[in-house]
Amino acid sequence: EAYIYDMPQMYKSKRKKWKKKTKLRLVALCFVFLFVSAFIYYLNVVCPVVVSLSKDKIHSLTTASISEVVGEVLKENGTQYSKLVKISYSQSNQIEVIEIDSVEVNLLIRNVTAKVQQRFDRMKGEGIGIALGTFTGIPFLYGLGPDVSVQIVPVGTVKTRLHSEFNSAGINQTLHRLNFVVEANIGMVLPANMQNISTELEVMICENIIVGKIPNIYLQGQLF
Repeated sequence: EAYIYDMPQMYKSKRKKWKKKTKLRLVALCFVFLFVSAFIYYLNVVCPVVVSLSKDKIHSLTTASISEVVGEVLKENGTQYSKLVKISYSQSNQIEVIEIDSVEVNLLIRNVTAKVQQRFDRMKGEGIGIALGTFTGIPFLYGLGPDVSVQIVPVGTVKTRLHSEFNSAGINQTLHRLNFVVEANIGMVLPANMQNISTELEVMICENIIVGKIPNIYLQGQLF
């Protein structure tokens, strides 16, 4: 009789254990479902918004940094048009040759490139702030809440090149302008996502009005 009495108790115990395991599995499945849904929502809704806002901030930050560095380098070197460009005239006072001092220009390019790279390396520890509400993906919450720091990582190297251009400035007068074109890649690290943002900025170094007829070889192409 004792054996017959204990059988239902054993089945009840097994059923309780089975129900408990089933509940745990259901809870685990719900958790996985919610996690996957949140991850998909983040990638497809939140991430594009955050990337777009971050790109605008990074472009603004890098542009300001490049302009500031170029200004500092030009001031330190006392850069002037006459220091970079030499114009040779013929006996009839016609322009024969327009030459750029490649040594001086290359020195400036090295200084600008190195200092821009150093500036970006310092930015790595700073990052940019994106409001917490933006990460919800809900439009009316954009810009609300405390800032979340988005890490900035310099990617690759900074490249600097010289751009020379000639433009008509009146009768028998030509405006010659020298610009630096600085290219830089900045990486933006987000949870489960990394974006590379390329920035190119053209900054004027110097300019000068040249009186006289410019040979077509210079008007049709690049001087340097």
